[in-house]
Amino acid sequence: MKRENAYLSDKQIGILKEKLLADKERISNKKMEHEQYQLDRNELSDPLDEASVNTQTSHDIRFINRENFYLKKVNKSLEAMTRGTYGLCEECDGEIGFERLSARLTAELCIACKEEAEMAENNNFFDKKSKSLGRALHDTIR
Repeated sequence: MKRENAYLSDKQIGILKEKLLADKERISNKKMEHEQYQLDRNELSDPLDEASVNTQTSHDIRFINRENFYLKKVNKSLEAMTRGTYGLCEECDGEIGFERLSARLTAELCIACKEEAEMAENNNFFDKKSKSLGRALHDTIR
């Protein structure tokens, strides 16, 4: 099979694949840790303990969701490696450099397209989403 990302050497692909697989394993190990962590409701002696546990659980769920999202991107990147399209920009089909891929293993856009997307996002105030809350910005301003 001819690799479309021939600008990346086999050694570079190997390095990036190793990092992706390490991230995948790290996330899988974390999932097992979180599945083992459950607090019995009878262990909560007062409302402050319960509030503290609820706050911690909320943070844990947020981090778990973030890890799950990243895991999907890792799997997508590994599939792209198999197809030979890893490291090609999804917008312009241009090359994403090895340095960028090393820094952001799941990069889907080249620098130029990413900058353009970020400028468009920053200039679109009415549909801007709050990254932490997932709601439209104008819904949070009252």
